[in-house]
Amino acid sequence: MMDSLDVDKSGKVSAEEVLTGLKGSGLDLESIKDFIASHDKDNDGLLNRDELRAYFKELGY
Repeated sequence: MMDSLDVDKSGKVSAEEVLTGLKGSGLDLESIKDFIASHDKDNDGLLNRDELRAYFKELGY
C-alpha cells in the first residue's frame, strides 16, 4: 500500500498523495489531513511507513 501511495518515493505519504491514491473513495482533503494528524507520531504532517502500517493494523489488516 505504501509503495502505491508514495508517489514521490520520499518514504512518507502526504495528504495529497493519499487523496490521489484513493481517488473515487469519497474522501476529501480535509478528512485525509485529519486522518494523518491523528496518526502522525512525529508531527511532520506526513505518514511514514510505520505510521501507515500502525493505522492499517488498527483497522484489522
